[in-house]
Amino acid sequence: MKLFFILIFNFITITSFCQKVDDTKIIVIVNDSNNLYNKVKYALVEHNFIVKDNGNKDTLTTYSSENKGIHCIMQAIITENKVTFSGVFGLKRIDDFGYTQNPKKYSRVMYYKGSKTWKLLNSIAKKLNGEISYSR
Repeated sequence: MKLFFILIFNFITITSFCQKVDDTKIIVIVNDSNNLYNKVKYALVEHNFIVKDNGNKDTLTTYSSENKGIHCIMQAIITENKVTFSGVFGLKRIDDFGYTQNPKKYSRVMYYKGSKTWKLLNSIAKKLNGEISYSR
C-alpha cells in the first residue's frame, strides 16, 4: 500500500511539470533572483526581441518581432523568484504594394505538436536556467 502511494505521488509530480496540449504559460523558478529583471530582458533580447520600456519592473513586454514569417509579442511577469512567460503570435500579411505588415489579429501562443512559437518561448525560458513547469 505504501508503494502504491509513492508511485501515485511520483506520477502526479512528474505529470505536473510536463507539457500538455493547450498550455499557454511557461513558469520558471530560479534559485538566484538577484537582477532577475535584467536576466529576463537579456534572454528576450538574445532572441531578437525589443523590450518596451514602460517603467514597470515586474512585467516585460516586447514589440512585435518577426521570426520565420510569424510575428510574436512576448510577455514575462516577474514575482519574487518566479517568471511566467506567455505570448501572442500572428501571421504576417502582404498589402497591395507587396510590403509586409503587422498582423491584424493575434492568437495566444500555446503548446501543440509542431508549434514554432512555443519552441521559441520555451527557448527563452530555458535561458534562465531554472526549474520549468507549464500551465494553462
